[in-house]
Amino acid sequence: MASSLTATASSLSRTTATALLSKVQRGLSPLELVYVPHDNWLPQRPRISILDASFNPPTIAHLALATTPASTAADARLFLLSVRNADKVLKPGDATHLQRLDMMLLLARRHRAAVALIDEPTFAGKARVLCTAFPGASVTFLLGFDTLERVLAPRYYGGEALMAAALDTFFSPAQDNARIVCARRGAVSPESQTLARAERFVADGRIELVDIGEAEQTYSSTAVRDAIARGDDSWKQLVTPDIAEYIMGEKLYVAVNE
Repeated sequence: MASSLTATASSLSRTTATALLSKVQRGLSPLELVYVPHDNWLPQRPRISILDASFNPPTIAHLALATTPASTAADARLFLLSVRNADKVLKPGDATHLQRLDMMLLLARRHRAAVALIDEPTFAGKARVLCTAFPGASVTFLLGFDTLERVLAPRYYGGEALMAAALDTFFSPAQDNARIVCARRGAVSPESQTLARAERFVADGRIELVDIGEAEQTYSSTAVRDAIARGDDSWKQLVTPDIAEYIMGEKLYVAVNE
C-alpha cells in the first residue's frame, strides 16, 4: 500500500527517504509516497498526471512535459520513479536511485508535484498499483517518445496478441482507465511503426501527442551525461540551475566513459 506519509519539502529527511527506498526495493511495498506538496494534494476521484522517467538526470524536457497543458489539466501531479526498469540497469557513473530521488524532489518542490517510488517495471503494472492505491483515480502517464516506443513494443509482452490484450486493459475506461501524453520527436516520420501501433489509441483519445518546443525535443538525459563525461559545460543549458548545482555537488556522471 502507499504510505500515508505527507512530508513537506522542508521536513523530509534523507533517513526517511532512504528507508522508503529500501522498503520498495526489498519488495515490502509496491508503492510509497515520498513527498506531497500539501495535505490536500489529492481530491476525490482525481485525475493524476504522472511523469514517469529514469530522471538520470531530469532535464528541461522533463519539466516541459510535466507542465504541458495536457498535464496541467489534471487535479494532481506525481513524479514517479521505478526501482525496476523493463530494460535498464544502473551503469557505472549513473546516479543512484537515492540521488535520482533527490533530484526529483528538487523539481517537485518548485512545481507542486508529489513524488513516489514504485516497484513495477511495466506501465500496465504501474497502472494497476496506482489504481489500487488511489481508488477512483484516472491516470495519465507523461512520456518521451523513446518510452512510448517501449510501451508499444511486442517484445515486452511476449508477442503482438498479448500486447494487444494488455493495452486494451491498460487503456479501457472500465479497467485501468489510463491515458498517455507523449512528447513528439522531431525526426519521427508519420509512417513510423510506433505511430502505426498507436493509431487506434490516438483515435480513441487514449494517447495524445504534444509539442514541447523544438529545442526541448532535442534535450535528453543521455546528452547531459555524455557532455559531462567529455568535460563539456554545455550540459548546464539542458537542466535547471538547482539540478546543475546538485550534479556538480555530487560529482555525477564524470566516470561514465572511464
